[in-house]
Amino acid sequence: MRRPVRIALVLLTIVAAQVARAQSTQLPIRYHFGDDPRWASPDFDDSSWPIAPDAGWPLPPFYSSGMVWVRMQVSATPDAGDSLALRLLGANYGGRSYASDYASEQIFLDGVALGRIGDLPPRPQAMALPSSRVYPVADHVAHVKPATLAIRLWYPPNFRYGGGHDRANAKLMSAALAGALERADQAAVVLSWIPMFVLNAFPGLAGVGLFFLWCWSRRRELLWFSLLLFFYSFDNLHFALIEFSSHPLSMRVDVAIEVAFNIVTMFTTVEFLWIVFSLRARWLRILLHCSWIVFNAALCCFPTSASPAIPLAMRTAFIALTVFNLGTLLIELRYLFFGPNRGIALGMALIPIGSALWAFEFQLDNLFGVPHLNLFVAGFLLAGFFIAVILVRRALAEWRQGNDLRVEFEAAREVQQQIVTGPPDIPGFRIQSVYAPAQHVGGDFFRVLPQPDGGAFIIVGDVSGKGLRAAMTVSAILGALSTIACESPAQFLHALNRALHGNLRGGFVTCLCTRIDPAGQLTIANAGHLAPYRNCEEIPLDPGLPLGIVADATYSETTIRLAPGDRLTILTDGVVEAQNATGELFGFDRTRIISTQSAEAIAAAAQTHGQEDDITVLTVQFQGKPRPETFSVGLKLEQLKAEG
Repeated sequence: MRRPVRIALVLLTIVAAQVARAQSTQLPIRYHFGDDPRWASPDFDDSSWPIAPDAGWPLPPFYSSGMVWVRMQVSATPDAGDSLALRLLGANYGGRSYASDYASEQIFLDGVALGRIGDLPPRPQAMALPSSRVYPVADHVAHVKPATLAIRLWYPPNFRYGGGHDRANAKLMSAALAGALERADQAAVVLSWIPMFVLNAFPGLAGVGLFFLWCWSRRRELLWFSLLLFFYSFDNLHFALIEFSSHPLSMRVDVAIEVAFNIVTMFTTVEFLWIVFSLRARWLRILLHCSWIVFNAALCCFPTSASPAIPLAMRTAFIALTVFNLGTLLIELRYLFFGPNRGIALGMALIPIGSALWAFEFQLDNLFGVPHLNLFVAGFLLAGFFIAVILVRRALAEWRQGNDLRVEFEAAREVQQQIVTGPPDIPGFRIQSVYAPAQHVGGDFFRVLPQPDGGAFIIVGDVSGKGLRAAMTVSAILGALSTIACESPAQFLHALNRALHGNLRGGFVTCLCTRIDPAGQLTIANAGHLAPYRNCEEIPLDPGLPLGIVADATYSETTIRLAPGDRLTILTDGVVEAQNATGELFGFDRTRIISTQSAEAIAAAAQTHGQEDDITVLTVQFQGKPRPETFSVGLKLEQLKAEG
């Protein structure tokens, strides 16, 4: 039962506040420009001061001290009691804005200072005055006669530029009633801002969701628009957040907050447009960035004394904002009628239109019956919702497409693993191999072919590039190997080069071809590949020209002899080019030192250091074969021993 009772009390208090405001009357208000402490006295004769029309006094002239005094008579309500309070209502009390103006004020009642907001000259500091203020009143104020209220005000020069009026309404009442009315007005403010909080919560949450979606997809338009949604939402609500604060905010801090939001949102808007529409006009991009920089720099121009720099800064800010709005709007209209992403262009076009209307002071507040909602905010909300839906749908479609691609890559990986088969068992040779692509599929290949004489023919190669395109080239090369006769390594490379020339689309292939006969004679031909290692020493070779570059390239051969137990290590550049987090390469020295280890150990060392490219390692340990006559003599001796 407590909650309904509290709600009812709040509603009754709000109604009482409206009735009290409707019944509020006061005597004429008089004002005078300048500053004199004597004007606070109740005995001062202000009859020569002009009367403020409609209870609204004009702002001080631009080229002046900015000071104005306002005097009026206020009477206590009959039921005020012993404890009094002065309640001062600003210009927009119950209206659209959270504050009446930017100013500094000092309040006097019958010559006694009640309090002040901000700092007055000689070191003035303007504040965003709350729409209502309550000042406790001393007991010396009589209830039976009107009291003299004097308000000492200072307006900053940029606020009074262009003229204008300010107004206030004062009421001397019971302190308890003043406190109740303040609480009721705070509740009314909260209730009036609830629709805006709800409306801005959706794009703000959408911005957070798009940011997490960017973390997954890494699409830059998602990042920029997530920031745009998030900061625009907070920008639209920062007025309410200031209103809910218990302390007035200085004009400098308020402008700094606004400029910070402007910088983020305007910079993000330009970057988002350039990414989503793939724009290439560098001069226009620089112009738009310069326009928002000039606009926000001009907003920060708020000296405490009038100077020609203020009108110049305000005109500059208006021109810069117009250039920014017009530039972005023309881009959006161009792609709305002539280009892709028309939905995004339509949504983004609403933002500069609303901003331009705001700059020309055509806002239409309380749009669609929603308090504090104007054309600029409505345009942003519609654009944010519209574009967020488009980007989310596009991201989900790309996610499904990427998932399908991952399935296809896994299938391609399985097919390539079947194509790049392990080495066969050849008597007299102990061969090990490791094939580790950097991605799902790779551009390395190798093949070990047994020879009729008991030898081994070994091909190891590396296609330029990596990924699916390199893997397709590997499949074509492995298919071509079966059609080329393995007569000698040099002839084999020559034939493979002619088959690949003109079919690599500007790429190339490095390849090392070796033939080891049963007696240990090793013949090597190289086509731009890394030289192999024998027993931890690099074998000097003619580097040769990679395959596929020149059609009639020729290749030389190098011949050495392997002794039983010698180890030959052939690898691709993915081992030496492995790179750690600091950018240090695995390098040739480390590769040479571990070249006598197993293929698995060499590949694991490179991967641990930091794999950047496809890794292929093939090791051959020559074991040698006994000659046939030696085998026959040994068998005859065994037979003789058996016969005794």
